[in-house]
Amino acid sequence: MNKSFVFFHVGDDASTPTMLVDSIRWSNPDAEIIFCTDEGTPDISGVDKRVKVNGDRSLLMTYRLKAFANCEAEGPAVYLDTDMLVIRAIDPVRMLGAGELALCHRSFNNNSAFNGNFRGLDFREYDQMPLGVVYPYVACCTVTREPRLWQTLLDLLLQLNPKFHHWYGDQEAMKRYAADHGDRITALPESVYGCLPEARDHLASASILHFKGPRKPAMAQAHAQIRAQVGARGQKI
Repeated sequence: MNKSFVFFHVGDDASTPTMLVDSIRWSNPDAEIIFCTDEGTPDISGVDKRVKVNGDRSLLMTYRLKAFANCEAEGPAVYLDTDMLVIRAIDPVRMLGAGELALCHRSFNNNSAFNGNFRGLDFREYDQMPLGVVYPYVACCTVTREPRLWQTLLDLLLQLNPKFHHWYGDQEAMKRYAADHGDRITALPESVYGCLPEARDHLASASILHFKGPRKPAMAQAHAQIRAQVGARGQKI
């Protein structure tokens, strides 16, 4: 069975997910790439399967988890944010190990103070707590043995305060699931599977780079550099 990569994207700007897809094709040419989206979003070149799932774009946390739960992946798959570049071959089965769910454990900014007033939402229960305590897992790279685990996470999220349906809901659900089912969890280091491009001490061992927030211009530059390197090696791009 081919390895599967899954991502969720809605909207007209396909530049970031297109770079993600390119990077998967270059680093994992045998991969199946599944694109979860809605009816109105344009196609993205290079994907193997487009799965349309209806949802509310204003509630991206619940929509994203619903889409992943219905992604039609067969067996273990890697689920990625779109602002990432995969730079090495990876294997979801090995990433899972004996677990059912592999979560990306935070490596960076663990001691940063959490902002309890984010995007106009009230998270005062966590205000000024260390980020690594509030959200020890980041949701940029996740592996599940079966897509049904996303339904479990979605069901958990839907029981939470509606503010989590707008933001932080995936991390909140993952944290709570891991607290109750630690024996089913495999921890993946963020420094390997979601490495920030400025973390130079970790780049040599990184398999996936994460260009979150204001790092999007750096993603385009890195994508161009990788494309040139792949082309210089004479590989099909």
